[in-house]
Amino acid sequence: MAAPLSMIPILDQWRLFLALAGAGMVLAFTYDCYRVGRYFWRPRYLTTLAGDALFWLVFTLLAFTLLMLINWGEVRAYTLLALGLGAVFYGLFFSQGTRRGLYAGGRLLGTVLASCRRLLKGTVLVILLPGRLAFNFLTLPFKPLGLIWRRWRRPGGPGGPGGPVDI
Repeated sequence: MAAPLSMIPILDQWRLFLALAGAGMVLAFTYDCYRVGRYFWRPRYLTTLAGDALFWLVFTLLAFTLLMLINWGEVRAYTLLALGLGAVFYGLFFSQGTRRGLYAGGRLLGTVLASCRRLLKGTVLVILLPGRLAFNFLTLPFKPLGLIWRRWRRPGGPGGPGGPVDI
């Protein structure tokens, strides 16, 4: 005689279904982030191929992790249905607004990074320029010695005047 199968209560099944639909929404959000990232980065062909492969690897690991956390990794028809419905729901109601926000955030991040770059460049200039001026001022008395040293030293290199001679 076979052991009776343990049944999952209906309320728990609905909770699982909604959690899986939420996982589908998270996966769709991940895809939107990747789309926006590619828009700003604008990779070339080979970089696009490598980036797509890396994205799908990360996407698969995320999907696997979510499935393990939600329903212990059981893949059944309702699991795929819930993931798909969650992604469709996200695509219909949240995707456009989320992408608008991500694009605005990307532009803001680009502006902040450009400002930081200009600030850093200006700071480096303020720090290095006086140092360079001080170095030039301190080495000014030695400039004539440098000219004498260059004239005294024989120019040359391989095959040039003063270089090794092949016999």
